[in-house]
Amino acid sequence: MFRQTRSFLMPRLVPTLDAFAAQGFGAQAGFLSEDECSALLEQIASYRSTHELPEVYRASGDRPLHYSVIDGERITTHFPDLVSLYERVNALVNEAMGEELVPLEDLRVGLNVNVTPAGGTYRWHYDRNAVTAILYLNAVPGGETEIYPNYRLFMEGARYSALQRIADRVLEMRIVRGMFGRLVQVAPETGLLVAMRGNRCLHSVRPVEGDADRINVIMAYDRPGVQFAVAPQLDQYLYESEAASKVDPNYR
Repeated sequence: MFRQTRSFLMPRLVPTLDAFAAQGFGAQAGFLSEDECSALLEQIASYRSTHELPEVYRASGDRPLHYSVIDGERITTHFPDLVSLYERVNALVNEAMGEELVPLEDLRVGLNVNVTPAGGTYRWHYDRNAVTAILYLNAVPGGETEIYPNYRLFMEGARYSALQRIADRVLEMRIVRGMFGRLVQVAPETGLLVAMRGNRCLHSVRPVEGDADRINVIMAYDRPGVQFAVAPQLDQYLYESEAASKVDPNYR
C-alpha cells in the first residue's frame, strides 16, 4: 500500500489516522468494503452514461492536470450516498485532528469525484483547504498519490504573497524535495481512505497505467467561516474544461 523513500529528514511512516494531528498524514485501509465501492462505482458509471463530464487539462511540466470531474453541486443533486459519506468522514477527521472542521461552504469544491484516465496525472500542488480526504474506489496500476507530509513553509497571513510563492517553488524542486522531504507513495487500493493537511502537504499523482480509469472521491474540510481570496478563478481552473487563466490562481 505504502512506499517511502529516504531523505535527510524521514519521520516514521504513519499508516493509520491515529497520529494524524502530529504527522499531518494518515490512512485507513478498508474504510469502505469492496461491495460498497462497487455500488458507488455503478452509480458513477450510470451518471457518466447520461452526463458529459468536464475534462480538465492544464500543462505543468511532466505532470499536467489531466482528469475529469463531477463537482459538488452535481453530487449534491445526484449522489446522496456520497453526501452522507462526506459527513461521516468529517466526524472521523475531526476526531483525528482534535478540532472542529466543517465541509467547505463552496459546494462545488467541497466534495468531488475525480476520474483520471490512462496516462492522466495531477501536478504537484497544495490545496486551498486545511484537510483533504481521498477515498479510492478502485485499484489500478500506477496512479500513486505522492505526498510530502507537513512539508510546506506555510505563511498563515500571507499565503498568496510573492514570498510564499517563491518558497513553494523552491521547495517543489526535485533536488530540494530529495534532500529535505519524506516522500510517501500511496497506491490506489479499493476502499482505502487517506487524509492529509492539504494546505501543508505537497502532493501529486503519478501517471495512471493500464486501460481503466482511476476513480477517487475527494472531500475537503476547513475551519468554520473560512474564505479563499482566489476561489472564483481557482474554481474555474479546476472544474471547467476551459479556464481564463493558464496559471494556477493558488500560485500567482
